Amino acid sequence: MLKFGKKISYRPLFFSLSISLIMGLLFGLNISSSLGWEIGSIMFVLMIIGHYLLVMPVLFNYWDSDNTHIHYNDIQKYRRRFVAIFLPNLLRRKVISKNQIIAIDLLGLPQRNSNLSSDLVVSEEGGFMYNLLLMINEPVKIRLTLRDHSNIDLDLSRDYVNRPSETIGKLKMFLNEFNPQVIHLSDQTRALLAS
Repeated sequence: MLKFGKKISYRPLFFSLSISLIMGLLFGLNISSSLGWEIGSIMFVLMIIGHYLLVMPVLFNYWDSDNTHIHYNDIQKYRRRFVAIFLPNLLRRKVISKNQIIAIDLLGLPQRNSNLSSDLVVSEEGGFMYNLLLMINEPVKIRLTLRDHSNIDLDLSRDYVNRPSETIGKLKMFLNEFNPQVIHLSDQTRALLAS
């Protein structure tokens, strides 16, 4: 079984609660308890809505592939993202039968050589924000077209940013499971996968 991305967990909830608790305590103990509650609540809402709700599909994009099916987390809709943040165990993964796939496209490879770190003052190359911005600005995705002509994007960005050569190897194994007529790749992408 091939696995890509990161599974959804309680991390967004716990991290948001921890940051809001620390900020609330700092203001509550030093200034006033009511201000501490307000600052803590504001920080919690900002972390959940301002950060995790927006970038959750980039951070938690787990999917896996076995011989006959692909299982993935569909968190594109905001309602499903809220469920993923507060009750991740209730979120069921969707299943695609491999015989329902009529076309496979690879988006975002090869990546152009952009020096993202030169545009950023607050982040160094290799840091968390650098990787997050790279995943958002230059996503690597597999687009599956199903028989009902719907498209499903499976994200490879997290794996590709952290371990590019290992991800390319796993991607080759994934693509080898399909009929070559189904796979639509550009010449540059074919050259990258062949190297």
